[in-house]
Amino acid sequence: MDIGEAAARGRVEALIDRLNRVDLHVVVVAAPDATRLAARDRARSAAIVAGRGALLNEATAAARQVTVRAFSRAGFSGTWAATDMSVSVARASDRVAAAAAFEEAATAAVVEDLVDGDTLEVLRSTSNELVDLTGLPTPGSLSAIASRAGPTIGGVQVAIVAAFVIVAGFVALAVGSGAGLLLLAGALAVVFGLARRLKRPDR
Repeated sequence: MDIGEAAARGRVEALIDRLNRVDLHVVVVAAPDATRLAARDRARSAAIVAGRGALLNEATAAARQVTVRAFSRAGFSGTWAATDMSVSVARASDRVAAAAAFEEAATAAVVEDLVDGDTLEVLRSTSNELVDLTGLPTPGSLSAIASRAGPTIGGVQVAIVAAFVIVAGFVALAVGSGAGLLLLAGALAVVFGLARRLKRPDR
């Protein structure tokens, strides 16, 4: 093994370790287009000419395995156990797109010293999008609903207001008087005020 291949193998190992920490609960990347496919072809040709074809195959296979493991971890959400939301929100096309992105990143690691910067940027860009998405809550999950949208509003406040509205509703129905209806109207006003604050961008 020459120095260049040894360095490429080290880059691949470091990349696989980083990709293993990517959360694929939320996947919004596109499938490879003509530009990405052309970059992959150029990279594969460069790897073969340099005698790194076997390493390239090994690296892309490892990247695919990372994708399989990531989706296995994301395949069940205890937040929505016993509901349709308990399964991963990713579709089959999302899984294929994620695998392609990881394979392209692995390819870039193999040929980093063999191709031009534009080709490397194309190969890495989609994988970088997935890395940036790590930590985002699954759509519809409780963590998404109660995620902090402002400097002073969090999950505890949301839970308190929700409980207040429920209690006020029961009181209004039980009492049936003007006071009960007033209490319910006040609770709804608080909810609308909270909703407006949640929609404000962070300052």
